[in-house]
Amino acid sequence: MAERGKRVLIIDDEETIGIGMSEMLKDAGFKADYVTSGKDGLDVLKDTECSLVFMDMIMPGLGGLETYREIKKIRPGVTVVLFTGYFKDADRDIFQGVKEGMIDAYIRKPFFSEEIVSTALKYA
Repeated sequence: MAERGKRVLIIDDEETIGIGMSEMLKDAGFKADYVTSGKDGLDVLKDTECSLVFMDMIMPGLGGLETYREIKKIRPGVTVVLFTGYFKDADRDIFQGVKEGMIDAYIRKPFFSEEIVSTALKYA
């Protein structure tokens, strides 16, 4: 079980993924919330201490890399795990994030619940 009280935030524009991931993490003993946009995630992080953020790279409005930059201004110590399905420019964006020292960890969709929970246990 996760350390009691560890809070994880999921940011994904696909509500079904946010719900599914938050339920997986709650079952593993985390406190988990989800939002459906980078802007909403930033609003949550301004008011709430989280130990880990799972975030989709490709979202309307603020994308993953832009949101990551803003998260690190608000909560410099939080670990962010970016994830995405295949898209044409994924490798370029991942490389840019690594080059800027922005990507703490990365998961490619589709992912398995064990991968989400083990990542949360490692970083939260």
